[in-house]
Amino acid sequence: MLESGFQKDVIPPTQNNVSLSPHVVILGAGASVAAFPNGDKKGYELPLMQSLVKLLNLDKILPQEYYLLLNDFEELYNGISINPSLSRIKTDIDDILYQYFYNLRIPDTPTLYDYLILSLREKDIIATVNWDPLLLQCLRRHHKIKKRLPNVIFLHGNVAVGICPDCHISGYKYNQICHRCYKPFQPLKLLYPIHKKDYTEDESINREWKQLKGYLSQALFITIYGYSAPESDIEAKNLMLEAIKANKSRVFSEIEIIDIKSKTEIENSWHHFFYKTHYRSIDSLQQSYLWFHPRRSCDAFFSAYAMNSPFDNNPFPAFNTIDEMHDWIEPLLKDERKVEAKQSMFTYKANQLYK
Repeated sequence: MLESGFQKDVIPPTQNNVSLSPHVVILGAGASVAAFPNGDKKGYELPLMQSLVKLLNLDKILPQEYYLLLNDFEELYNGISINPSLSRIKTDIDDILYQYFYNLRIPDTPTLYDYLILSLREKDIIATVNWDPLLLQCLRRHHKIKKRLPNVIFLHGNVAVGICPDCHISGYKYNQICHRCYKPFQPLKLLYPIHKKDYTEDESINREWKQLKGYLSQALFITIYGYSAPESDIEAKNLMLEAIKANKSRVFSEIEIIDIKSKTEIENSWHHFFYKTHYRSIDSLQQSYLWFHPRRSCDAFFSAYAMNSPFDNNPFPAFNTIDEMHDWIEPLLKDERKVEAKQSMFTYKANQLYK
């Protein structure tokens, strides 16, 4: 385990007992499957890499020599992508994948993604490697509190995000046009599972990764949800590890991994990211720190770990509607506004004093 090379006793920043450090959540395909166990609004399934070929009937367009890889889309796609004679098949696969994910829609009732989004604050971030549009669709239906929601970035691109190449603006692709020049959005490039990914080649993807590295270098709590970091993502893993190692308050931080794999498998995959015993593995979002301390995960963790003063649990109840969710978190939002008002007054008085 990597335990050396860090500045000791660097306490994460706090203010009025509120942690200013971000909570970083990294999502993989397993998170989408868990959030939509019955599929999207029309029942369309969320595929994993092992099930993607059969679910999208890609076997019908594949050469026979690839049939042994039907349960391993990553190896299959990598093999096709490096074979120039199969360029047309690669293009067809790209089009089928994009269209399938583009047509997915969220149910009207709350999903685990809605709980996840509302469990975080504007200082936090969700970074997803998933192409599906469901996280962004969930985010948009909480527009009433949009200024108090986490940032969301797309590390492998996303079918719901469009790019204006002239204005260098990204936006919700379903809106079709750039709000500045009114030209149609172009699709955000998707990064497919090839063995050698280049996260710097595309400007938009490179910008997303720079954001994640910045957050990881300051994070107090990291949740990895349904992301197994396969061998084809070795570059991604190295980029994240580099940022985590640069975090000067890492000795205080915690990593929580949500995955249905065994603890041994999880530790074998992620042990380089852990600082001593500052990690735990669970198999559902409902067991997470975010669930028991929504919008207060970093505050509660820091208070318990550094101040020996644990918070009482405040777990999410079950909700039937989005409005119920907003009503339940309103007292938490009210407390956040009070803290901000106090800080603004303190800053004002300090400025007056030193004029």
